[in-house]
Amino acid sequence: MKKFYFLLLLCLFGNVTPSSANVHTESNISTYHKDFNKQLFIISNTADKNHALKELQQLFMASGLSAQQKFSVLFEQGKLLYVLTRYQEAIEQALQAKAIVQEIEDNSLIAKADNLLGVVYYYQGELDKALLHYQQSLAFYNDKGDFNNSKTALVRANLFNNLALVFSSMGDSTNSLYHYQQAEALYQTYGSEADKVDVRFNIALLHVNLKRFGIAIGMLKETIAQFNQFQDKLSAAKATAGLGIAYKYSGQYKLAEKNILEALTYFQLQGHRHDTASQFHNISAVYTSLGDYKKAQKYAEKAIVLSQQVGHQKAHAGSLQVLAKIYFFQGAFLLAQESIELSNAIAKKINYKTILIDNLAISALIYAGLGQQENALNDFYAHERHQHEADNLMLNEQLAKFESEQLAQQVIQLRQAKRLEELQSAKTDQRRSFILLSVVLLLLLIFFVYRRYLESRVTAVLEKRVQQRTNELELTGKRLRKANKIKSQFLANMSHEIRTPLTAIVGHAEAIIHRDVNHEDLIKEVDVIHGNSLHLLALINDILDLSKIEAEKFQLELRPQNLEVIIQELGDMFAEQAQRKGLTFTIQHQISFPFIINIDARRVRQVLINLCSNAIKFTAKGSVTLTVDWSIDRLKFTVIDTGIGLKSKQIAQVFEVFTQADSSISRRFGGSGLGLSLSNELARLMGGEITVQSEAGKGSCFSFILPCSVIAKTEPVDYKQTHKALESEAVKPIQITGKILLAEDHDDNRRLIARLLESLGLEVFCAKNGLEAIELCQKHQPRLVLLDIQMPEMDGITAFTQLRKIGFIQPIYALTANAMSHEVSQYITLGFNGHLKKPIERESFIHTIAQHYPNIDASKATAKLASLSLKDLTQDFKVSLQEELKVLTDYLTSHNQELLAKTVHRISGAGQMFGFTELSQAAKELDSYLKKISSEERVLTASEKKQQSCFIDDLIHCLIDEITLVQSA
Repeated sequence: MKKFYFLLLLCLFGNVTPSSANVHTESNISTYHKDFNKQLFIISNTADKNHALKELQQLFMASGLSAQQKFSVLFEQGKLLYVLTRYQEAIEQALQAKAIVQEIEDNSLIAKADNLLGVVYYYQGELDKALLHYQQSLAFYNDKGDFNNSKTALVRANLFNNLALVFSSMGDSTNSLYHYQQAEALYQTYGSEADKVDVRFNIALLHVNLKRFGIAIGMLKETIAQFNQFQDKLSAAKATAGLGIAYKYSGQYKLAEKNILEALTYFQLQGHRHDTASQFHNISAVYTSLGDYKKAQKYAEKAIVLSQQVGHQKAHAGSLQVLAKIYFFQGAFLLAQESIELSNAIAKKINYKTILIDNLAISALIYAGLGQQENALNDFYAHERHQHEADNLMLNEQLAKFESEQLAQQVIQLRQAKRLEELQSAKTDQRRSFILLSVVLLLLLIFFVYRRYLESRVTAVLEKRVQQRTNELELTGKRLRKANKIKSQFLANMSHEIRTPLTAIVGHAEAIIHRDVNHEDLIKEVDVIHGNSLHLLALINDILDLSKIEAEKFQLELRPQNLEVIIQELGDMFAEQAQRKGLTFTIQHQISFPFIINIDARRVRQVLINLCSNAIKFTAKGSVTLTVDWSIDRLKFTVIDTGIGLKSKQIAQVFEVFTQADSSISRRFGGSGLGLSLSNELARLMGGEITVQSEAGKGSCFSFILPCSVIAKTEPVDYKQTHKALESEAVKPIQITGKILLAEDHDDNRRLIARLLESLGLEVFCAKNGLEAIELCQKHQPRLVLLDIQMPEMDGITAFTQLRKIGFIQPIYALTANAMSHEVSQYITLGFNGHLKKPIERESFIHTIAQHYPNIDASKATAKLASLSLKDLTQDFKVSLQEELKVLTDYLTSHNQELLAKTVHRISGAGQMFGFTELSQAAKELDSYLKKISSEERVLTASEKKQQSCFIDDLIHCLIDEITLVQSA
């Protein structure tokens, strides 16, 4: 707005002063005739505006006043009434003042009265009348001439600006833009910097109406900053409100809420009731878009009351429209219909076309809600017709303007072309025949030459392509035959590798089911099933690792690691295996411990385990030796065996995928042929290499060279003394000491994992959600944090982000059942130090925990966890399933899908943790289906919804059956 139009008018007519006048009594009226202008000035600037109105009325009733003096009194009364938002009374005073000066034909005062009428009618929402009076006022100043007079120029600029605002409110963007351009040109020459900012503010609002929200938001931010520089808080508040409206229409409702509430607070504090009513309406519309209908209704009702009091008909009509929307969403269709009819009545009165068109769409929805389909369709078609008419009008205006410019340009071009044609006509006629003949001959010559060239070139290219394609096909055929052979061999090996442990699993499981196993042998049978299951898991992990490497999605996790731990684990792991085959397994090194290096310990173990296990597998008698050597920035692991050895041809293909030395090797010794290929790829990714030297019948020597950096090491000591110290130390029961925080929302899971950690000697702090985890981390500063991802109140990712923000630097691991590669990659990308999947794999769990606490004996810790009793926790879990069972049963009647999804996700994780695989699988199947349907965006038909509901019910019944079986076991 142009600095709140009242202030603009006061500036134009020289009636503003910062001073206030004392209160006058009736006895002072007789003195007004002596110096009328002075008295009028004092009364007009009295702080108490209501008292000033009374004094002006007394002054008007005084005798002997001229027509101009009466006009001045009435004009000042109109301005004061406008400031007090008593718009109808202000209009009456302005019309009376205009009538007085029309009798004496004082056109300058008539234009002044028209300007005031235009302002008041605009604020009252009567745009047609505002437009008429502004145009009449502008016509006087245009007819007056004197365009170089700065005072007249500024009055014209203000009128152009006000007319642009009216046209913008009426939806006439073309006329609005034209008048803004006229105003801006005058302000650039005669206006102040504040005037230039004002017109840019109004142009920004025009961009909002034109739906150019990006441009509008940028301009509004600039004008707010400039208004603040000028200390113009009122204009800054209006621009802030405009910014809120722009954010609203661009769909950024939270920013809209912030800016509109900021402006509303200012207007309320300053007592600007008209603007307060506008912002009540605007904020109610924002809350409607946000779906907060309670707040929306509160502000809409406030807007209706205040707009009626101040006569703000646009805000009144708009607030009724918002209230109709709220009633519609509440299902109060009759109240909605009544509100929309009242809104239409006010909008028709003030010719508010935009809201009339919008109301047609709302009315159509209300009629539909009332079951009056014919009326709903009529209003819908009317809305569509008006919208098309508005769009066509804008398009026609742009097309007409474009065609006019194009036509003028074409006329100029035609005239120039005709003149040029006349000048060159004679000369062209003389040369035409000669040029035409020359061109034809030249083209023929070029054609024949180029044709011969193309023929020779195409022939050569075709021959080259045929030869190249033939070679490619032959090469592809060879590769396919080789790949097919490898695939066949791999499938045969894999079939054997999978069937063998599965046969053991199924056989021992059936023996347990049919009660063929003595009770004292039950643990042994379960150990067999567990061992074969781990074998299958390792096989699948190898295949997945190779797939990741081939897809270039494999990531190393480099961390400080004590080489002593790896060497001791290898000794513990393979000494017994070698002894069972009658072999000796020794480890030789000259490295002093502790020897801390920065490596991916898991992958280094994986390579060394594969090399050592292969050596023991393919050695029938003799020994297997692992030597470890350190030179500058690299480790060299050498595995030497006295086994069957390799031929030179076999060495060449030993690292190929799914390949062993020959098929008989697989039949005699087993294995999938994945190990060495995967180990070689892992070594390459770590910047190292694996080399092999072998002789058939004598044995093999595999060397694994690993570049790495040392973080800490001690002075060299005698190996034999160190080895004895290690042996004596290994006898001691070592426990982890330190603090660890576990955040897990499922009570049974939390208790189970906490017991595992406490059995290792750790001090465990448990949290049910992210908020508790943050509080406990700040209080106890644990060395390691395990965060579940899906938790109530605050999830694991949010908790991780907050912990890092407050400066918590200790390692944080994601603890979740979401173990897909892309999900794990997401956690690592976010900054998690690692990932532990549920259900807990104890060896991996212990190795991960051990990396962050000193003096860990991983093998003893694993043995200790294996002997840990969890019977009481398992029983508690079975009891807790009764609550989950109630949620599943209630869903069949309530269909609370959000609660169902949370419950099923908990069961899927906890069931696997406590060893109830079938229960976990049934829950996972339902959980996956719920995630799938929640991610679908298309609207389902009634039959599809019914089919979907039936499928969910079936899955729930299956899950209920599994829970019943678990509880009865």
